[in-house]
Amino acid sequence: MHRTLIIIKPHAVQRGLTGVFLERFERMGLRIAAIKVIRGSSELWSRFYPSDEHWYHNAGSKTLESCQTYGIDVQESLGTTDPVAIGKMIKQWLIDHMSSGDSIAAILKGNEAVFKVRAACGRTLPNTAAPGTIRFDFSSDSPGLANAEKRPVFNLIHASDPEELRDGKQAVEYEIGAIFPELEI
Repeated sequence: MHRTLIIIKPHAVQRGLTGVFLERFERMGLRIAAIKVIRGSSELWSRFYPSDEHWYHNAGSKTLESCQTYGIDVQESLGTTDPVAIGKMIKQWLIDHMSSGDSIAAILKGNEAVFKVRAACGRTLPNTAAPGTIRFDFSSDSPGLANAEKRPVFNLIHASDPEELRDGKQAVEYEIGAIFPELEI
């Protein structure tokens, strides 16, 4: 049986979407193996989100591409065109947002859980997610609006990335350990 981690972010919890999201996953045949409310400090979220140059560069480059697509002057909007500097801004925006209110974390178990959950959530950016996915159906946010307001894109939910490595292990195991340290991995 495979497992994965989801985190329903503060803006989705405030909108009362937790039950709707969990019901979708249960209807897909996934089982909730653990669940809890997180009142995370900035220290928790600083450890949770990567702090390596590759992640910063990747996040910053995606922002640069998105801004170019939508005709946003990055230098004027963010004060830099350096992808690493932009990536560091994005991480700080994520930390600030995630520590601003309650989140709901859950470990979901089932066949191909990590891939099914990622597919159900949709692409990271709600404005490019496919219809029928959580991010398309429940968010109308975009990078342009988020950058203008100097905050992360409100994409409602975090789903562990099966391709990402953290500290030499799959991100899903790293993230479960960070959020659920009381569980044996």
